[in-house]
Amino acid sequence: MGNCREVEIRGRILRVLEHEHMVASGLGNCLTGSWMWDSALMLALWLDATVGPSGALDGKQVVELGAGTGLPGMAAAVYGAMVTLTDRPGLLPGLWRNVEENDVRDRVTVQALEWGGDCADLALSVDFILMSDLLYDEGAMPALCKTLIELSHAHTQVFLAYEMRVGTTECFEVMKQAGLELTWVPNKEMHPDWRQRDDMGILRVLREPSKEVNL
Repeated sequence: MGNCREVEIRGRILRVLEHEHMVASGLGNCLTGSWMWDSALMLALWLDATVGPSGALDGKQVVELGAGTGLPGMAAAVYGAMVTLTDRPGLLPGLWRNVEENDVRDRVTVQALEWGGDCADLALSVDFILMSDLLYDEGAMPALCKTLIELSHAHTQVFLAYEMRVGTTECFEVMKQAGLELTWVPNKEMHPDWRQRDDMGILRVLREPSKEVNL
C-alpha cells in the first residue's frame, strides 16, 4: 500500500495513505497522484491556520481538482465543508481508502473528472475550489482552465498551491491568457516550514473582470 503520513488539522490527526502500487494503464509507472506532495501539505496547513478557523468553510461546497491523496479536501471537511474529491479514474480507489481511513464519508465523496470533460453535475454551487501541484504540464493547462472556469462563479474562491518546476512559469501564462487573475498569498500567512521558500506558494485565482474568458 505504501507509506502512511499523519497531519494534524484542527487538533485531529488525518492519516494519508500513499499508494505506490497504482500504475498508469499500459505504462507501468506509478501515477503521480499516488503520493502526498509538499504543496498539498502546505495548502492543508494554510487552510488550517487561516480559512478554516474563520468559519468560511462550514457548510460550504468544496471541490478539489487533481486531488491525488485528498489531504486539502479532507482538511476542508474537518472544518465542516461538504467536499468532492476529483481525479482520474485510476486514483479513485486510493482516494476512497483515505476517506474511509479518516471516517469522513459523511462529508466527502469521490468522483472521476478528467480536466476539460463534462462537469455540469458539479457546477451547481461550488463555493471553494482547491488545487495543489498541478502546474507542471503546459499542454494540460487549457483543459484545466476550462474545467476551472466552468466550475466557478462570481463568488467561488479558488486556491492553488504550487511548487516551481520546469514549465510552471509557462502554466502561469496559460492561465492568464485564459482570462484568470493570479494573486499570491503573502508568505507570512504560510506555515513556518514554508515561509522562507521562494519556490513554493499559494495563489488565489479569479476571473479577470476586464477580460473575456477564453475557453
